Amino acid sequence: MVKLLKPGRVVMVLNGRMAGKKGVVVSTSEGTKERHFCYCLIAGIERAPLHVTKRMCATKVEKRMRPKTFIRYVNVRHLMPTRYTVSNDFDIKALVPEGALDNSAARKKARKDLAGIFYEKFMNPVNEKAGKVSKDVLFLRKKLRF
Repeated sequence: MVKLLKPGRVVMVLNGRMAGKKGVVVSTSEGTKERHFCYCLIAGIERAPLHVTKRMCATKVEKRMRPKTFIRYVNVRHLMPTRYTVSNDFDIKALVPEGALDNSAARKKARKDLAGIFYEKFMNPVNEKAGKVSKDVLFLRKKLRF
């Protein structure tokens, strides 16, 4: 059977605090001593960029375009994979560095760095290899309507 939850796959969280949010799989694991279940490390968007208009000033546009992110270990059964992958658009290993979830200060810094990476890609969604706008990044950017 083909493994769907590979790094770079865009997923939706189904259960828990982040239910209904989109994220990118950074890594997967079959289980450890602390977690006796299969899980994935997810880098996701807690709040999508908001709508902006021409009348808004530059600072307001900047504030509304900045996404709020989260980094979390999630049980595989609580994820729904989508058809989108962003492995060509992002450096998956650079999204969440090793040891980023050890303490609260490192986690906060990792979330801030992740927000910067997502912001850069959302402002310029063109894929360097293909030269076209990536539909995968556009899907990740939009708010999930349900």
